[in-house]
Order: sequence, then C-alpha cells, then structure tokens
Amino acid sequence: MNDTNLVQARSFHARLIDLLRAEFASLGAFLDALAEFDRRKLFRDLGHANLFMYLHKGLGLSRGAAHYRCAAAWLVQRFPEVLEPIREGRLCFTTVAVLASVVTEENLAAVLPRFFGLSKKEALELAAELKPRTVVPTRTVVTRVEPAVSSVVMKAETIRVEVIDPAKVHPGELWAPRTEVERTVVEPMTANESRIHMTVSTQLLEKLEAARRGQGHVQPGATKEQVIEAALDLLLEKQASRRAEVKRPQRNPRPAKPDHVTAAVKREVWARDGGKCQWPVDGGGVCGSMTRLEIDHVVPRGKGGASTVENTRILCKAHNIEAARQAYGDAHMDLFIRGSTLGGAPLAREDVARYGEGFQAPRYAVTHSRRTRSISSAESCPRSAMSLIRAVMSLSSPSPNLSPISRAR
Repeated sequence: MNDTNLVQARSFHARLIDLLRAEFASLGAFLDALAEFDRRKLFRDLGHANLFMYLHKGLGLSRGAAHYRCAAAWLVQRFPEVLEPIREGRLCFTTVAVLASVVTEENLAAVLPRFFGLSKKEALELAAELKPRTVVPTRTVVTRVEPAVSSVVMKAETIRVEVIDPAKVHPGELWAPRTEVERTVVEPMTANESRIHMTVSTQLLEKLEAARRGQGHVQPGATKEQVIEAALDLLLEKQASRRAEVKRPQRNPRPAKPDHVTAAVKREVWARDGGKCQWPVDGGGVCGSMTRLEIDHVVPRGKGGASTVENTRILCKAHNIEAARQAYGDAHMDLFIRGSTLGGAPLAREDVARYGEGFQAPRYAVTHSRRTRSISSAESCPRSAMSLIRAVMSLSSPSPNLSPISRAR
C-alpha cells in the first residue's frame, strides 16, 4: 500500500468513526424519546393500540425491528442506566432485548457489564447461563421436507432434523409438509446444553445411522449425539495433524529441503501465533482471524526467504494473498489466484509476463477456470516456458505443507 492510499484510508477511518459516534448518539436519543412516548401513551392519540403497532404501522418498521425497539424502550423505562452504554455503542438492539429477559434490580450492576460488546448469539448463551431453562425430556425427530418441483428439474430430497420438546408438539403438526429451506439454528437452553434445528440430506442421515450401527461395539446404544461427537473428534484430530500437532514429535527428524516448512517449525509457529492471523492492522493489533489460516513467509521464498520460525507466520487466506500482491504485484498474482479474491477483478489473461531479468516469455494465453486449465500457443514451447506452464498447472494439486500462495511466492 502506497503512502497516498494510506493517508486516504486513515482519513476515511476518522470520518467513519465520527459518523458511527453520531449514529450511537442518535440511537440513544431515539430510545430516550421513545421511552417517554410510551410512558405517556401518546401512541393512543394517533390511533394505535400499543407501542409495537405504532412502530410497525406508524413508522413502517418490520415486526422484528419493532420488537427490538419496544424491548429497548421498556428496558430504558425500568433501568435508565442502560441508556448510556447504548449511546456509547456497547449495547445494541438485539442484545438489549436478550438483556431484558434476565436483568433485575438485584443483579443489574453485575449483569449489565457482561452484555457489553456481545453478539446476539453470545448474549443468548449468557442468558442461558444466568437463567437456565427447565430442560424437559427431548427426543430426536426426523420430519420429511417435501421437495420443490420445477417444470424442468426436481430438486434433491432433503430431511429436516429437529430436537424438540414433545410436550409442545400438536397433533398433525409433526408430519406437516415443509417446503422452505431452513438454516441451522442453535438455541441455548442452559450453560452446557443447546438445541439444534438443521436441514440435512437423506444421504447424511444414512451415513449417521450406518456410523451409529458401526459404533455399537465401542459404544453400545450410542446416541446420534455421541456418534456426531466421535466423528468431530476424528475430524479435529486430522486437522491438528495438518498443523503438525502430534502427541509424540520425532526427536531426531530427518533433514528437509531448505524451502520445506518442517513439522517442528509448523508446531512452533502455530503455538507462537496462537492459531490466529498475524497481519498487522493500522493503529495497532493484528487481524486475529481463526479461519482459512495458512503458513506465510515474511520474506517470500521466491526472494530468498528461509522456512524458519523467525521468517514464517500465520496468516488468513485473504491476508496471505495481500502479502503476495505487495511482494509481487497484482499482475503477477492474478495468474495464480482464481477470481482475484481481493479487489473483485476477474482472473487476468496475460499474453506476455516477465519472471526474471532478461527473460521474455513467448506469447501464451493462460486461462484458469474452476474445472479446466487450458494453454494455447502460436509457437513452439521452449523448456523454460514449459516449466512455467507446469508450475501454473500444478496449482490444482496444492502441497500439504504450503498454501498455493506460498508456492507461487
């Protein structure tokens, strides 16, 4: 990133901070006025039955938005102390609605700070810890989801799996056909138990049942939950092995190639970086992402960087690509990256590309797609060009030790 772009980015950053503060202040002022509006029942003079209907019909908010604002207004009336954290951006509408279900005059001072900065999911988990639900006997229920039929294609059949409260199932409701596709919903019940609603395929159910039967020798009478947990343990163990996290590391490992990231280096780097992206963020701190992580060379291997603990770090895929772009430029990296992840530009098609001083590649069109990689040429391929072509095409089978970006670099 050049100095001009950095100055512009920081200028926008300062402006966005000011706008965000203004948004929080406006939100606090709105809730303060809404609480007074509700306290004086002024919505009745406008022909609305209650505050919710006023927000929904009078202001045109969705039912969900009206619900959250009602809960916040009622909480502000009961506990004016929550208004200041809302003005400062430490509480949002969704967490305020969850807070309202567990806060009392006795626990306000202790409970309120624990909701600062939480997402809705985290707030629900905290609420389940503070006020556990009475968990009634449950059972796993599989209901058939009728496939949507098109005039041309019939979609694959799916099954909706729910763990439900039998006492709340009405006659005829359980097997009612459902055509909508539902997302996975996790509903915290207590500090240690949650209820999951998810839609799965028939193939997954068959695999689950087959795994349950096969687990009978190890865990007689194993439940589906126990089978899923055992499968997840195996998956996590496999993922740990890719990070070279083994119980008994080799005391005298065999010598490795200079450019190879050894298992010992991987273990030390993962432990040092805490399994988080170490890309520095302007103003201090690091990215901290824990998904799609890769080993990156601070000084690229293509520029003589060694595969040592000091010269390697953990980066998320997006920042690994960004590091490669800063080192080699967009034109070069677009040859190796599908879809140009950063910047949104399509994959570049290069007629001529330079890969070193004094080297001029002949005119080749290198095309990448998700299924094929084709190479066409109007002239014969010298050995150096063929080496380049093989390097590009080898990206379809990435090394187990390095990411495609690290290999390209």
